[in-house]
Formats: sequence, structure tokens, C-alpha cells
Amino acid sequence: MRKESHQLLVTGSSSSSQHPKRRDCLAPDNHDIEQDDDDDAQSVQSDANEEGEGPSQYELMRDMGFEHLQYEEGDDMIATQRLEQRALRSAAMADDISGENRRAMNGIIERVTCVNFMCHSRLECELGPLLNFIVGENGSGKSAILTAITLCLGAKASTTNRGGSLKNFIKQGEERGFLAVWIKNCGDDAYEHDVYGDSIIVERHFSKSGTSSFKLKSGTQRLISTKRADVDDIVEYFYLQVDNPLNVLSQDNARQFLNSSSPALKYKFFVQGVQLEQLDKDYELIKQFLDAHTERIPQLEARVAQLTEIHEEADRVQKVIEGNKEMRAKKREYMNQLAWSQVAEQELVLQNYDRSVSEALRNIADAEQLRDAATQKLEIEDENLRRAKENLAALRSEEDGYKEAVDKATEDYNAASAELRSLHADERDIHSRLKGFADRVRELEGKIRDERQRLEDTSGDSRRETQARLDAAKARLQEVNQDISREIERRPSLDEQAAAARAETERIGQEVERKMGDVKSREARIRSLQQSRGSSSPYDAYDNRMPQLLALIDRDVRFSRKPIGPLGTKIRVTKPVWAPILEKTFGASLNGFIVTTHADQQHLSALIKRLGMSNVPVLIANTRSINTEGKEPDSQFDTILRILEFDDPLIRDQLIINSFIEQTIIIENRKHAEQIMFNGPAPQNVNACLALHDKKRGEGLRLATRGGNNVSTTPVVPNLTQKPRMKTDVSSQIDVQKEILAQNQHELDALRTELDCVRREEQHRGKEINTHMRRLDVLRKTARSMGATIREIEEELDVFDGADGRLNIFEQELAVAKEKREQFGGQYGDVNIRKTLQNAKVEETKRLLDAAKTTKLDFAARLDKANRTKEKREDLRSLALVAKNDAFDNLTEQQEIKAMVDRQRDEQASVVEEFTNHAAAVCPRRVDIPEGETHASIEKKMESLVAQLEKRRKNLGMTDEEANNRLVDAKAALEKMKTVCEVSKKHIEAIEVALCERLSKWRLFQRRISANSRTNFIYLLSERGYRGKLLLDHKRKKLRVQVEPDETRRKVSGRDTRTLSGGEKSFSSICLLLAIWEAMGSPLRCLDEFDVFMDNVNRDVSTNMLVDAARRSVGRQYIFITPNAIQGNARHAPDVRIIRLTDPRQRTLDEM
Repeated sequence: MRKESHQLLVTGSSSSSQHPKRRDCLAPDNHDIEQDDDDDAQSVQSDANEEGEGPSQYELMRDMGFEHLQYEEGDDMIATQRLEQRALRSAAMADDISGENRRAMNGIIERVTCVNFMCHSRLECELGPLLNFIVGENGSGKSAILTAITLCLGAKASTTNRGGSLKNFIKQGEERGFLAVWIKNCGDDAYEHDVYGDSIIVERHFSKSGTSSFKLKSGTQRLISTKRADVDDIVEYFYLQVDNPLNVLSQDNARQFLNSSSPALKYKFFVQGVQLEQLDKDYELIKQFLDAHTERIPQLEARVAQLTEIHEEADRVQKVIEGNKEMRAKKREYMNQLAWSQVAEQELVLQNYDRSVSEALRNIADAEQLRDAATQKLEIEDENLRRAKENLAALRSEEDGYKEAVDKATEDYNAASAELRSLHADERDIHSRLKGFADRVRELEGKIRDERQRLEDTSGDSRRETQARLDAAKARLQEVNQDISREIERRPSLDEQAAAARAETERIGQEVERKMGDVKSREARIRSLQQSRGSSSPYDAYDNRMPQLLALIDRDVRFSRKPIGPLGTKIRVTKPVWAPILEKTFGASLNGFIVTTHADQQHLSALIKRLGMSNVPVLIANTRSINTEGKEPDSQFDTILRILEFDDPLIRDQLIINSFIEQTIIIENRKHAEQIMFNGPAPQNVNACLALHDKKRGEGLRLATRGGNNVSTTPVVPNLTQKPRMKTDVSSQIDVQKEILAQNQHELDALRTELDCVRREEQHRGKEINTHMRRLDVLRKTARSMGATIREIEEELDVFDGADGRLNIFEQELAVAKEKREQFGGQYGDVNIRKTLQNAKVEETKRLLDAAKTTKLDFAARLDKANRTKEKREDLRSLALVAKNDAFDNLTEQQEIKAMVDRQRDEQASVVEEFTNHAAAVCPRRVDIPEGETHASIEKKMESLVAQLEKRRKNLGMTDEEANNRLVDAKAALEKMKTVCEVSKKHIEAIEVALCERLSKWRLFQRRISANSRTNFIYLLSERGYRGKLLLDHKRKKLRVQVEPDETRRKVSGRDTRTLSGGEKSFSSICLLLAIWEAMGSPLRCLDEFDVFMDNVNRDVSTNMLVDAARRSVGRQYIFITPNAIQGNARHAPDVRIIRLTDPRQRTLDEM
């Protein structure tokens, strides 16, 4: 229960930080203790304060009307059951004196050293890993050990109630003090073990001047750090909680809690000890932070509105400036027109030559494009041929492996068969020997009957009666032995049936798991389709950077022709049932783009690489359409091409080249598809066939022939998590997927029913074996009993006629013959079992041999396919090489034509060169002159523009650059403020959700920790026969204890602790402390002078209770301080270390 509570605490606070910082849990002051005698008055005053002030909004949100505390009875019942289970486990481990306890590998204190601390010049204490009792007289340094641990691990001096500052702890007459604590640091979860080693040494130095410092050292005394924050991190990592008033109970706190604390103070100790108060403060701080930031939202929105007005004003001014820019550009244009108007006529002549040159350039560009496409095609075919050759070589390198696998499987099969034949021979030999001894038994039994008849004739009625009893006993023994033999012979059959039932159960169980996976995948597919139907973007099925890539393509003007893609968005499937299978068939091609030049391919590939996208192929297409006339199958067949619609014919051509869509037919029925593809030669112009799987709805099959009887059937399994990339009727796809899902669920239900049946059969076979074993035990016991009876009767017969020697010899021989018969009968049964197992081994090796042969045949088919692919790639490369040579010839011809046109243009250019140089001096860049414009009209327009620009500049009062900077700054400020506002709203919403969740866990933690404490308190009281209750009033923040020490007063609810004797009160308080400790998660628990007011009886019981509770807390270290000696078994237990301290003054005398 303590572990669960601690886990809930960690879960509730872990989202703030990895190691949440704790505030100091201050012990209550003396004023609170003085009010103990007036509990009622204090309670009334507290209630009055609560009613007067009223709960805060956070408290209402946290408590939720205390509805979670209405299930106290049920919570206590659950806590009681857990406590009983733990008691049972402890009882089971009663032989181990340490119970469930085990030493922790880290987080425990190994040693404490004090120098010039309090009244001690030097005080050292070695602590055990589990239970430590520090005993000694007053002034010997017992409490100083706890104080040193508290201060050295970072707590404030005021938390010890022994001084206000560290300088008060320095020994009188000394200037400096020093504390050191060794913390164990082993195990897998050690703290930075590579830095600190097996121990972490924490040192705290302080002086009379008020200075204080920390040092962190490794186990080898190497200095690691001097930062207090590092000390806090280590304390937080090991969850030591030295500032928790219930974790380290000093003398004052122990007296307050154990003897004189009020209900309110007990409740305060409780919520501090189990961290409820700290969590409450943390969450209240979050609520205050949330309220403060919520109040800022209106201010942020007002600031956004203000910045919007400033931006609108700056934008208005900028638009005016933009108008001025247009006028200035017009002015520059007029100036350029004036400069070039004198050369306009000569340029008109030159333009005709330019058009001729441009046409020649276009022809050359087209020729270069054809050359690049042919070159790329040849490179692709070279690469395809290389890959085909590598694939063929790789397959051929695997050929020996497949042959060796078949040879190995054949060898295993032959060896298993030989072993089986050997077992058959052994079975025949043993059966022959068994039959021989059975015949010998029958022969001797006949001789014994004859001998007994002879003796009977000579011995009279008494001998006959005894002999009759002997015969009856032996006959009964023979029947029992026969029953034993039948049961032994029956065992192999039972084992085979049970093994078969187990195998069937395992097989159907695996089918159920696979079918459940199909159902989950199908449901995911339906959700994906529904999301794609509700999505407004056609690119949801692609990389999330696809819209960014498309935007770059739209803005880029360097493409000779805009790339087409992604291809999936440009294809529509007219028959939705085939959409998932075609998505799998086309694969990554649907993510790709199509361009028409090699330069465009390189440029687009660079954009894709810049965005970090992958699996986006870029294909180069020829603008000439592919003619499929005479190359498609008969019109009676649907092909992939015939059920697709394309937004661009280039997409169709690429899929024809890469996927043979014009020669791949589609047939829904698998049997019909197999008849068409495999019964005789495949139809004309049919490369492959796609069919729907007849047993796995939603999946497909690809059927292909490779010549002759070499056929293949390859499964096509769609990716159910892939959203549709091609356009189709999504509703129809959803309906199809729902039908498939319904069928899968129906099949799953049938498999579950079948699994229940085979499990019942398996249980039945198991019961049969158990019944067989019980019957065999009974028969063997009966046989032993009958053997004893026979020996007794034979002893009686020995009296008659001196126990005839001939009869004895026969009986001895009979006993030997029966022993041999039983021996060979057992061997016969063993051989039967071995033969059954060997049969199974032979079947398994035969199955492996068949599988190896099948794999080898598949490999041969793949090898043949790779060889034919290589030959096909060689032919395609030859065609590509011819096309490349033609393209280079065409390019040379176009370049010669361009050279002739260039010469003619240069002749005309020399005519206008003089005019052009003059105009270039005014305007280097050539401009066009509008039709109908003259030099004078242009000059008049320019003068008008100059006057307008001067007037606007005077009206604005700022330059263009100042106006532009003002607009940029206003826009940046507005965007930043909008972002701040939106982020603040999102953060507030997220914090509200997190706070509600944490408060819900806080209430659950409060509920569970209360139940655990109540139950543990009752359980601990029962150790002395006491009865009582722990009354936790979370509304009024009171913790009351009712105890009834008198076991005979069953009907009395209990007395207030103030009416108890000192020992009873101390014992009850110890029970309360242990109940709360059970709920705490710290690995260190310390208690100072817990038995100061106890008599010897209560002290012994309390000590034993503390020891038992400590042993139940696995991995926890306990330090108990008492001035009294430890009695009983605890002092000799291996997990208990008793540390006896002496008065430092006595130590000085001893040294003298």
C-alpha cells in the first residue's frame, strides 16, 4: 500500500519537473503545543475562521465538495485485503528473520561524522543498511547524529528546533564545525556512478562568522562539486526528505507527535509527512500562476488592437509611397525611351534577324532535350542492365545454399527414418522376449498347481484352505498386474491425444491473434479513409512538406515546363475496390513528379533534397504519346489502364513504361483468374493479372507466367495505414472496408468459439491423464499389498510338510519369470513412447525437406526470371543506344543552321552599332518605344511627372525608406504580439487541463493514503489486543485517535487518548506513526526517544512493532534512538545493528 501511495504521489507531481523541489516543512512552534489542552476551543475557533473567511476558488476546485471521501468503508475494505495479503506473505517467509526486507543498493546512509559539533569534538557513527538502534546516556550524542544528518543533507537549522543558525551548533570554544555523511551509491539505479563511485560523501562546513559551504566527494575522497544545487539534486534523487517532520522525528517533534499533539497538529504532521501539503501548495501556486496569466489576456488583446491600428496607418502611407515608386519608374522609362527613340527604326530591322535566331535556338533546345532524354534513357537502361546482372549474379551465388539446405534436410530425414526403423526392431525384439517370459510364467504356474494338488492330497483340509487362500491372492495379484500393464500400454495413446490437443489449441490461438491483428488494421484503415474524406487538403496522404514543395514549384520560373505531380493526385480510380491494391502496386511512384527535361529533373531533385524529403522520384517523360493500339489485351478484360483516368497523358505513358498497366488485366474472382492465366498459355498481350484474394478480404494476388509451367502467385498486401493518394469514391471504399471488417469479426468470433472447444478438449485430455496416473498409483499400492498377503500365506504353508522344496523352487522360478516379464513390459512401453516421438520427428523432418525443396523450386523460378529480365534489359539498351545516336545527329544539323543565321544577323547589327552605343551611354538596357509616341511627347510627359513627385514628397514629410521601415517595424510588432497572445491562450488552456488532472490524482491519493493509514493503525493496535480508530477529518483538518486498551469492552467505541495512561498513549502514538510511515516513500526513517514515557511492557511491544514494521518496508533504512537498552530477540537479529554511544566526558576519563 505504501508503494502504491508513493507512486501516486510521484505521478501527480512528475509533470512539473524531473526532480521537483520541496519547500521546507517547518515543525510547529511552541505556541501550537501549548494549545493541546484546549482541543475543543481550538476546533471551534478553527471552524469559525473557516466559515468566516470561506473557501478560496482553488480550495473549491481541489476538494470538489469532498465527494471522493464518501467511499471510506469500501476504501478501508480494499486496504484491509491488501494488508491481509501482505501478512500471508510475511507468514510464508517466517523462517527468514528479516522477513521481506532486503538491503537497498543505494540511497542509505553508511556513516556520519561530526567535528566540533554541539558538545562533541569528534563523533563518528557507522550505520547498518536496515535497522539501527542508537542507545546511550544523555549527552552521548544520540540526537546529534540525527541533527547532523538533517543539516548535512541541506535542511535549515531552524527545522531541528535546536538553533536558529548553523553557528549555534559549533562546539563552545571552537571557530569551525564540520559534518560529513556517506551515502551508498551502488546498483543499476545509482546516481552518476561513473562520477561518484560506490559512495557519495556530502560535507558541510560552517563557522562562527556565519559562513557555510558544501562539498560533494566521491567514495575515493575526490572533490566533485561545491554547489548546494548538486546536493539538492542528490537528496531529491534518493528522495531522502530530511526536512519532512515525520521522516526525521527529532526529540521535540517526537514528543509533540507521540505524546502531546492536538488533532489539528496531528493532521498537520500527517499531511506534511505524506506530502499532501506540499502537493497542495505546488498546485495552489500553479493556480495562482494560471489566474495571473489569464488576467493578462485582455491587456494582450488590447495591445494587438492598438498595434493593428498602427500597422494600418503605416500600410496606408506605404501605399502612397508605392504610388510614388510607380511614378518614378515611369519617369525612368520616359528617359530611356528618349535615349532609344533614335535607334528604333534600325532595331525593327534587327528584330527580324533576332526572330530567326530565336527560332534556331528553339530548334537547338528541342534537339538538346531529345539528346538529353535519349542519353538519360540510355543511362537508365545501363543502370537497369547492371542491376539485372547483379541480381542474377547474386541469385546464382545463393544457388549452392539452397542445394545445401535440401541436402541437409534430406540427411536429417534419412537419419530420423533410420532411428525409427531401429526402434521398430527393438520393439520386435522386446516383444519376443516379453512373450517368452509370459509363456514361462504360464508353464510354472501349471507346475505349481500340480505340486500344490499333490501336497493338498497329503495335507488335508487345512492345507487346502490355506492353499486356496494363496491361490486366490495370487490370482488377484495377477489381475492387478494385468491392469497395471494395460494402463502402462495405454499411456502413450493418452500422451499423443493430449499433445495433439495442445498443438491444436496453440494453432487456433495463433490464428485468433492474427485475426485480431487483421481487425485492428482494418479499423485503422477505415479511420484513415474517414479522415481523408473529411480532409480539405488533397495532400494529407503525402509528406507533410509536400504543400511547401508545390509552393516552391509555383514560384520558380526556371522550369521549362511546370512539373506534374504528385502523380497520385492526378489519377482517378473508377472502380474503388481496386484502389488499395493499385496503391500498393504503384508504390512510391504515386509520390513522384514528371518533368520533360534533364535540367528540370536536376532542379526539382535539388528542391526536394533541400526540403529533406525522401521517396519522391522525379521521372523524365517524352512529350510524344505512347500508342498502345494492338498492344492491349482483348476488350473482354479490364486492365489497370482501363479503370484509371489521368489528368495528364504523360502520367499514363510513365505508368505504361514502369508498371505495364496496359497489359495487366484485373479479375475479381481468383479461380477465374487462375483458369485464364494457368490453364494453357496466357491471353495475348497479357503480362500479368491482378485478382482479389478469396480468403483474405481486402488483399490481392498477382498472377504471372514465365513460360512453360513456370508460374507464380504473389500476394499483394495493401498498407492499411496509408491514406488514399489517388482520387476515388472514398465512401465506396469505406463501405467495402466495413464489409471486410464485418467478415473479419465474424471469422474472429468463429475462431474464438473453436478455440473454446479445443481448450475444453485439452482440459479433458489432461483430466484423463490425471485419472490414469491416480488409477496406476492405486493399482501399484494394491499389488504391493497383495504381495505382502501372499508372503504371509506362504509362511503358513511352510508349516505344512516342512514347506516342500520342489514347490519353493517352482515359486522362486515363477517370481523370477514374472520379474523379467514386468521388466520387458516396461521396456516395451518405453519403446512405444520413443517410437511415437520419433514418428513425430520423422514427420517434422519430412515437412522441412518438402519446404526446402519448395524453396529451391521458387529460387529456380526467380533465377529464370532474373535471366529473362537481363536479356530483356539488353534489348532495351540496344534500342536506347540507337535513339541516342539519332538525337546527336539531329542536334548537329540544327547547330549548323543557327551558325548561318548568326552571320546574317551580325551584318545588320554592325549597321545599328553606332546608334546603339550612343543610346547605351544614356541607358545600358534596351527599352521599347510605344506606338505613336514621339521624342517631344515623351519629354512633355516626363516634365509633368517630375512636378507631381515633388508635390507628393512635400505632403508626406518623410522619405520612402523611412516609410518602409515604419511599415516593417509595425508589421513585426503586430505579428509578435499576436503570437504572444495565441501562445498565452494555448498555454493557459494546457495548464488548466494539467491542473485538473493533477487535482484529480491528488484527491485519489488523499483517499487511498487515508484508507491505508486507518487500516494499518487498527492492525498495529491489534498487536497488543487494543482496539481503536483513526478518525481523519479532511474537511476540518483534524486527526483524532480513539483507543480502547481493554479487550473485554467490545461494545465501547474507544476512548480519547487523553484518558489513556502514559504507556498506552505512547504505544497508541507509535501505532499511529507506523501507520503513517507505511504510506511514506522515503528510504530513510528516523525516530528520537520514542519510548521515553513507556513502561517496560509497552517498550518491548513497541520495539518489536517497530522492528517488524521496518522489516516489512523493503529496502528502507531505520534509525531509532533510545536511552534504554534493547531487549529481546531484536538485539541478536542479523538485520539489526545496535550502536552504543557514551558520554564524551566519560570517553575523556577513559582515555586518561
